[in-house]
Amino acid sequence: MFPLMLSFFSFVFWIGQFRVMGPGQPIRVLVGDEAELPCRISPGKNATGMEVGWYRPPFSRVVHLYRNGKDQDEEQAPEYRGRTELLKETIGEGKVTLRIRNVRFSDEGGFTCFFRDHSYQEEAAIELKVEDPFYWINPGVLALIAVLPVLLLQITVGLAFLCLQRRLRENLHRTFGNPF
Repeated sequence: MFPLMLSFFSFVFWIGQFRVMGPGQPIRVLVGDEAELPCRISPGKNATGMEVGWYRPPFSRVVHLYRNGKDQDEEQAPEYRGRTELLKETIGEGKVTLRIRNVRFSDEGGFTCFFRDHSYQEEAAIELKVEDPFYWINPGVLALIAVLPVLLLQITVGLAFLCLQRRLRENLHRTFGNPF
């Protein structure tokens, strides 16, 4: 009888619980672009009445917080004010996405997404990789791109100087004749 009651109470306790899941791999974004960090609860259920948020470990800086049906901008870390938006179109299914605009190199690293339902809270870690749009350029190619215009300018100026010198010499010959 006791094992049956224990299993019943375990089942009742488990009904109100959920797991929080993020993407399986890092989110990659170019600096200056928008990043979208998806997060969901499993099993899926309506999360409209839950507290949902993102913070940066290890110091728990609040990136975005949604509580009592609205965004809590006043609790947000200054470096994220005006740059985040919680996409709530599918919050009824337990799915949300945090959009970060104008991504900076300082945004790279770990984020923690959490869902809190009364006293029960679960979290998931999300990794953001911020990439430079020019990371693929070989340093040798980059040096060539920098040096080539200067080299072309020097060649052009040198050729212009030679042409000008030749014209001056021809004009001197016409004006004064050939002294030699």
